[in-house]
Amino acid sequence: MSFLIYLISFLEGFTTLSVEIIAIRRFTPIIGTNSISTSIILGVILLALSYGYYIGGKNTKNLESKDLIKKIIFNLTVAGTYYLFFTFIFDQLILSYLILYIQSYFFAILLSSFLLFFIPVFLASQTIPLLSEVLKGENTGEKVGKLLFFSTVGSFLGSVMTSSVLFPFIGVYKSSIFDSFLLTFSSVILIGYILKKYKEINFVSILSIIIFFLSIILIIKPDSLSKNSLFKIANSYHDIEIYDTNENTRIFSMNGGYSSGIDKTTKESFFNYIKEIKKNISENKGKNLKILIIGGAGFTLPKELSEKENIDLIDVVDVDPNLKDISEKYFLQEKLSKKVNFIVEPSRYFLNNAIKNNKFYDEIVIDIYVGKSLPSQTLTEEFFKNIKKIGKNININIISDLELKTDFSKNLFNTMQKAFGKLYFKSELDENREGNYLTNIVVSNNYFPDYSQYTFDKNFGIYTDNKNSIEIDVFKRGL
Repeated sequence: MSFLIYLISFLEGFTTLSVEIIAIRRFTPIIGTNSISTSIILGVILLALSYGYYIGGKNTKNLESKDLIKKIIFNLTVAGTYYLFFTFIFDQLILSYLILYIQSYFFAILLSSFLLFFIPVFLASQTIPLLSEVLKGENTGEKVGKLLFFSTVGSFLGSVMTSSVLFPFIGVYKSSIFDSFLLTFSSVILIGYILKKYKEINFVSILSIIIFFLSIILIIKPDSLSKNSLFKIANSYHDIEIYDTNENTRIFSMNGGYSSGIDKTTKESFFNYIKEIKKNISENKGKNLKILIIGGAGFTLPKELSEKENIDLIDVVDVDPNLKDISEKYFLQEKLSKKVNFIVEPSRYFLNNAIKNNKFYDEIVIDIYVGKSLPSQTLTEEFFKNIKKIGKNININIISDLELKTDFSKNLFNTMQKAFGKLYFKSELDENREGNYLTNIVVSNNYFPDYSQYTFDKNFGIYTDNKNSIEIDVFKRGL
């Protein structure tokens, strides 16, 4: 029995940290990657853990071993059911709704986190104090220490394996189902013990067994695609969907935004900002050009630039190792030129190495600000200064407000202007929209016809690695 108790403490610890990682990843398509949402999710889960420890320890008085085990079975079953049928089905819907109707970024995420995670974590965390009471007797302190040890080891593996093993192999959503499986598996272990020793089984036990087998079925069940969908995945890095439209086009959607799009007849991008950047690079009549593109997505720009005779090398940098293969197989549906060299590294890491190795590019394109995903580490003065160190001509696609009136656009353009010296931009206009709407803005350190020059606004600041308000400014601008 002792082995099973320590195993259950391990599995409870695993699921707690695993749920944290999944929660952060599931929120990304709605609010992007940021430290505010991460800190709120972690804070709510820690609060639920501490309260669960307190209540679990308080309610163990005068309970027999059988009743303690039944309580653990109830808690684990409800937690697993809550995750399976509520948390990871309605999480993105609830967060989107609250952000829309609560005019507070902080409170929308806080309320979502409480609704989605507090109850199941609170229930599951009572496992440790309840199990410690089951083990009471001589050397109680040693036994409790072992429980905490195995729970903490489980938490460590839950945090590491969820993103590095579960996400790549079964995806983000099925990883959440796996946590429900582990919780009900723990419950089933205890149900077997109760059934063997006391010959008892109740409704909660039957429910736990049902959820246990349902979780297995959902995990092994093949993913289904919608009618026009060619590929869909939620891995450690992105939510990706590739699908055909009714207008003879194909879309590469990433993290809630249209990342790439091609005309299926011409096999070229129909995105105006891609055409604009391609036109700017075509102005360079030099020979043996070296191009750097940070942000792979659908690889439309690398594909089209590789067809130019005066371009010898196109380095494409992205963190997702599967992106090139996904694009070639499902989006472009053809192999890329050998000129295209895919480098799987974080952009800041790549830049530091490029500077150390004295790399230099004739043209640099930054195209990583997609949908709601605006990685703050790529919006600071230090990042743009490093870009300038390794490149001559720089083109950046920025998603911001047309009139550059928001705090985000002012601070960001101030940052780029300070890093590059001179800054020029051209906004993509939409005849069907009015007002100060969000749009693609191509930014360059070189002047081109129809481009406007940006002047540093002294009423606003800049973004640095040490101090910035990027996450708050993005929310105020509008997600």
